[in-house]
Amino acid sequence: MRMELIYNLINNHYLNDESGFKNTVIQIANEEELKGNLEIYNRLNGLVKANGKKIKYNNNNLFTPSSGRSSNKTEISKNKMISPRDKNTNFELMEIHYPGEKKNKLFLSETVSKKIDTILSEYKQKEILESNNLPIENRLLLCGPPGCGKTSTAYLISEKLQLPLAYVRLDTLVSSLLGQTGSNIRKIFEAVKNKNVILFLDEFDAIAKMRDDKQEMGELKRVVNTLLQNLDLLPNDVFVIAATNHEKLLDKAVWRRFNTVLYLDLPSEELRGKYIENLIKSYNIDDTNLDYKKLSKLTSKLSYSQLYEISLKAIKHTLLNDDIKHINTKSYTKSLLEVLFLYNFDDGELDISKIHELRKNGLTLQILSDTFNIPRSTLADRLKKEEQ
Repeated sequence: MRMELIYNLINNHYLNDESGFKNTVIQIANEEELKGNLEIYNRLNGLVKANGKKIKYNNNNLFTPSSGRSSNKTEISKNKMISPRDKNTNFELMEIHYPGEKKNKLFLSETVSKKIDTILSEYKQKEILESNNLPIENRLLLCGPPGCGKTSTAYLISEKLQLPLAYVRLDTLVSSLLGQTGSNIRKIFEAVKNKNVILFLDEFDAIAKMRDDKQEMGELKRVVNTLLQNLDLLPNDVFVIAATNHEKLLDKAVWRRFNTVLYLDLPSEELRGKYIENLIKSYNIDDTNLDYKKLSKLTSKLSYSQLYEISLKAIKHTLLNDDIKHINTKSYTKSLLEVLFLYNFDDGELDISKIHELRKNGLTLQILSDTFNIPRSTLADRLKKEEQ
């Protein structure tokens, strides 16, 4: 049984969500039946029926069936999917996530947002395109620096299309036995074949590297060929999303397998401000003394994941200190400095280039001096020496 189902049971219990609780029990029962564990299936199904209510399984937790098979116990779609496992370790090769599990708000540039809306609109009307022999944009490659929303974008598309997402980290598939790596790739593609699902291939460059790289062994190049062949054979039912932080490492042939490429860059000043404000306002904290415009400037060149870490640190510091009644710009800035300098404020170890960047973004010498416990004059001298 997948741990996420146990988490769902516990969460539904404490939320008093009876329908959600029963849906999760039904899902567990169905998975056990597909594994051949009929005794467990019958016991769970009996417990649900014993409550005296007819339960219908929530469609959000099922793959949209192209056809089904009848059972005298329950109606189970043959498109219901269970993750394949690695032959040697028995580890699941992918995680299945359903719409509604991820609720984080995503902040994207207007250009990227419009393109995603176009992709979603086309996919929802794919029958019209198919009937006119037009291609569907259902092969999406996401590029850009770490922590800039590639994974969140995949979950957003899953939510908008109301499709399950099969999450695969390709870097974890690379085995010392490269023949096993190719086998695992085939298992994954076979598992999603002909299912209305999103296949999300994260850390794509771990396998889809250039085949002319002299550093790579011949066997790894064959793994790349296996990946490309399986992408080619995958039917249009499956929406493929791949993500990489190192798009320049990708084999040229890989690019041709995707009809859309999006580059998710570091957030702009406007998006940083919106993200920080949205995150802090989601907690019961007085933020009247927080200058979001100033924070958006101070956090220049930071990713969403860095902003998340800094903001959570500032929020926890406020909530756990009785003498602090509200979050303010100074306390947030202190959290920013602690994260950027890895909590190492040793005068001899300070990265002066980072201090220069912060000064250009508007951070005062006084705040730097107070945080680092270094006299303003000393900091000023070091900055001048660095400029010379």
